[in-house]
Amino acid sequence: MAKPVRVVILGGLGGVGRNCMAIEHDDRILLIDCGQMFPSGGGDITKVYLPDFTWLRQNRERLDGIVLTHGHEDHLGAIPYLLRDMSLTIYGSEFTLALLKNKVTNANIGQRATLVKVSDGERRRIGPFDVEFIPVTHSMPQTFAVALHTPQGVVLHSGDFKIDLSPVDERRTDLARLGSLASNEGIRLLMLDSTNAEEPGYSQSESHIGKTLRSMFVEHRSQRITVTAFASHIHRIQQIADAAVGEGRLVVPLGRTMMNNIRMARNLGLLRINEQDLAEQEAIEDCRPDEVCIIATGSQGESQSVLAQLARGSDRWFTVGPEDTIIYSSDTIPGNESSVNEVVEGLLRQGAKIVHNGIADVHATGHAQEGELRTYISLTEPEYLVPIHGEYRMLHANARNAMAMGMPEHKVLLSRDGDILEISDDGIVRVGDVPSQMVSIRVGG
Repeated sequence: MAKPVRVVILGGLGGVGRNCMAIEHDDRILLIDCGQMFPSGGGDITKVYLPDFTWLRQNRERLDGIVLTHGHEDHLGAIPYLLRDMSLTIYGSEFTLALLKNKVTNANIGQRATLVKVSDGERRRIGPFDVEFIPVTHSMPQTFAVALHTPQGVVLHSGDFKIDLSPVDERRTDLARLGSLASNEGIRLLMLDSTNAEEPGYSQSESHIGKTLRSMFVEHRSQRITVTAFASHIHRIQQIADAAVGEGRLVVPLGRTMMNNIRMARNLGLLRINEQDLAEQEAIEDCRPDEVCIIATGSQGESQSVLAQLARGSDRWFTVGPEDTIIYSSDTIPGNESSVNEVVEGLLRQGAKIVHNGIADVHATGHAQEGELRTYISLTEPEYLVPIHGEYRMLHANARNAMAMGMPEHKVLLSRDGDILEISDDGIVRVGDVPSQMVSIRVGG
């Protein structure tokens, strides 16, 4: 009989965020992601929620490291807090590790983190774990699915992904490798992203957003254009810059995170903006409105962001008025609606025009929708499936999708934070639980 393998769910099931999963094999532990969750209600964020680290602290001597699927806060944001308790070796893509390095350096705990870069398709031994990093498309560069080759077969963690056949960077979800795993070794357990499981059909290609943005720049040619997007969405920033430069505008980043990420992505070769097309904040005063495009932070109504300051009339670089068009190239994260609306209303009161996804296709999701999830299940043909990443209704929708694809109900395991699942020759069953309370902590505390 092959040795059993355990999956310990530390976060990410029942809410959007705190994604954290442990794999236990041969008396060793490997973490997949370690994220935080922001409280619902928006902009004045004074605290975050973390996974419960009790079990990890009790087993720190058995922990061989963390593998990261990508660099969003809900997948790596809790790492600086875990590093207070233990030193860690952390594996991820170059871009993901660059984002993490900034966080741990700012927290003055960089010496506790050993960062190891991995590449697309790389297969690496980490203690007793045989880990493969499979490229997938998402709303940030260099995102992975993680396949663990275990004595109980392949355990596949989808990461966050979409199936985009024409991504901006031409880095597609590696469907061929996923199909090869299914055809050869077989996939014993699939842990599948549920974020958009309730949304029918297929997600829109990111490349389509670039076409819409170009049309917006033409339509509002005489206006000063400000676009807000997530600072980590380098593909979106690329398309904003392309549209701006194509219309003869200088690109002006505003907001510390936006400026830092643009600089970092350019240094890594992930963002192509020529030096002569970038300008400092002072250019806003020196140029006519139709000569600049501002890329700003604040898409979620954050109280100290550029957009929030513009809405209050307190930004140091310019004042919004009738000559301004502001494009929200993002969706509002659930819970942030009131904060976003407050900023939008402040901008409207000052005479600005607002363009959002309800008016034009200026945003595309980074998560697979129902059709893509069914395609993924059909391609990977898992023996068992655990829906991950999302509120219970999302997990439930993902489970329904799997059963609609022909998976037996008893092989689709609706789980929750704290569950311990054991994979053995006899199947997969829940064998216990670990502490999994939602731990709140003050930012900077």
